[in-house]
Amino acid sequence: MKTFLRVWKYTDKYKRLLITSLCALLIVIAVDLVLPIIFKTIIDDYLVGIEKPWYQVDEDTDGAVDYNNDYYLQYNDIPEADRAEIVNNENVNRILLINNVYYFINSNVSDGTKEVEGNQLFVTDQNGNENVYKLEELNKADVFNFYQPAVHPIMILVIIHVVLNIIVMFATYLYRLGFYKLGNRVTLDLRKQAFEKIQKLHISYFDKMPAGKIVARVTNDTQSIIDLFSRIIVVFTSAIIMITGTYISLFFLDARLAAISLLLIPILLFWGTLYRRGAKKNNKVIRSENSEINAYVNQSIKGMEVIQAFNREDLSFSEFQEHNTKYFEYKNKMLVLNSTLSGNLVRTLHRTIQAVILLYFGWGALGLQNVIAVGVIYAFIEYINKIINPINQIFNNLELLEQSLVNSDRIFYLLDQPETTLYYDKVDRFKGDIQFKDLNFAYEKDNYVLKNINLNVKSGQTIAIVGHTGSGKSSMMNVMLRFYDFDEGQILIDGVDIRNYSKQAYRKHVGIVLQDPVLFTGTIASNISLNNSLISDEMIEHALRQIGAERFIDKFTKGIQEPVLEMGSNFSTGERQLISFARAMIYDPAVLVLDEATANIDTETEQLIQKALHVVKRNRTTFIIAHRLSTIKDANQIIVLEKGNIVEQGYHDDLMNTKGKYYDMYQSQLHQI
Repeated sequence: MKTFLRVWKYTDKYKRLLITSLCALLIVIAVDLVLPIIFKTIIDDYLVGIEKPWYQVDEDTDGAVDYNNDYYLQYNDIPEADRAEIVNNENVNRILLINNVYYFINSNVSDGTKEVEGNQLFVTDQNGNENVYKLEELNKADVFNFYQPAVHPIMILVIIHVVLNIIVMFATYLYRLGFYKLGNRVTLDLRKQAFEKIQKLHISYFDKMPAGKIVARVTNDTQSIIDLFSRIIVVFTSAIIMITGTYISLFFLDARLAAISLLLIPILLFWGTLYRRGAKKNNKVIRSENSEINAYVNQSIKGMEVIQAFNREDLSFSEFQEHNTKYFEYKNKMLVLNSTLSGNLVRTLHRTIQAVILLYFGWGALGLQNVIAVGVIYAFIEYINKIINPINQIFNNLELLEQSLVNSDRIFYLLDQPETTLYYDKVDRFKGDIQFKDLNFAYEKDNYVLKNINLNVKSGQTIAIVGHTGSGKSSMMNVMLRFYDFDEGQILIDGVDIRNYSKQAYRKHVGIVLQDPVLFTGTIASNISLNNSLISDEMIEHALRQIGAERFIDKFTKGIQEPVLEMGSNFSTGERQLISFARAMIYDPAVLVLDEATANIDTETEQLIQKALHVVKRNRTTFIIAHRLSTIKDANQIIVLEKGNIVEQGYHDDLMNTKGKYYDMYQSQLHQI
């Protein structure tokens, strides 16, 4: 219920649409409750109603039926002013249908078993007394005459029935369209909020959560919200109102049988509780395994080259099958649960109720305790169906309800994750002086990956950071770029702690080029400008030419408007790196971080970037996480990290003369060439 109410809050923006849809739904339900009454009235008051008492009236009475030169009307057709005078026990006549033959009897007839012999009617009442009445067989013309007063009311009721059905048709269209729109809009809002949330999540969240699972929550899980509004809310709302209205109508028809049928409610509540518990448990596993499947498929597609290159297809398939089989097993459990606790229950209850109705009315007929109105039987069966049908729909949609609630829980779990607040304040471009003071940093408590880092960098300097894998090079840049915040020590930029600025304002003046360049679906231009309207095509082309990428651009017929496929798969690694490098340049950062930007590119492209570096390093502080030590000889400072500590620091020549860690690393790379 808590989850449902949280989803329901998203409808606050669309109150007009919600109210319109609910009103249309209420109209449909109200008409459905009225229609059996119309049929009951037609049957009992007019079709079977011909058997109700007839009273002889004057010839000039409006609407009187002529039979053998005498004139007759039923009670409701007699003018109200004349009823008291006309209606009495001596002036009672009956028309009875016995064995498909209509008879006229010039007196009232007691209840009991009827038998016709000749022109006499023998009636045996419940006490065994026999009464004899004289009767006359009516021909077709006479029967039609007696039905004549009912033709006009029946026509009116039929017209009302047709009009109500037309209203139901339009109201049904309105509420279905309305709830579908409502579901789509809430889904749109949830997806928008979920994507905004993803952009605000801490980087550490993505380290722990596979991309496939996140995608499943934003796409598949939010899709179920449409079902929640377009089907589940409609079904449950209409069912509750329909059942309530139907029970009220049943009590008007027959209070005793309606009271007995109330026993359905606790039975259904108990049964529904059992079903929901099982469905919730199974659906949690189903949704979890579905996310695992999405994540594994996403991972396998991205790593298909490795899987095939190392002949790991069978192993990859078996790992996939573990999740697939578990998903299959719990899906089967849901099928068993639906088969045992859903449709079968409702069908059994339906048949039981119908049997009770037949026994109840049949016993009344056999016991001769009352005359059973056919319209009442019809209306009662119709109303019972109007109870059973919504119950059946409820049970048929309970699984979908549980799926929607489980999926909603998963969405809200994402939305409830701690986030970094986005700010849109502005900071003047930094000068670029950076100082690390007694910096200690750990991804996990007390497991420090950076220890007592102290470093002074002057504006415009180029700082190279080197070290073996796991030495802390990327971690040092992560904290400087504020992907992770630190608790011990300080990082100052122009004498101000970087934590005093919002991350957005700070990063506006800090650029990065990653080892594995990230490109988005679009064009070369959109990947460089990141769809910033303030960046023109001329600025993009100028940035590309600054890094010497003329040949790279000129080979495309569309130039910078050349399409880029997902993750830049239609470009080489070097070409992707050039685009990424141009992206960093065009935003003109005060501080530029190159995270092993030349590690995966060919020698020719590296030469282009090395030439461009001499241009882009002007008027900005540059940090280079270096893989190839030969590319950092001209750095103003080279920082050597080992196990999170700065073990060496200085110019290239000085470090080579010292013959320490840096010297060993440099010599090792020379021997590998």
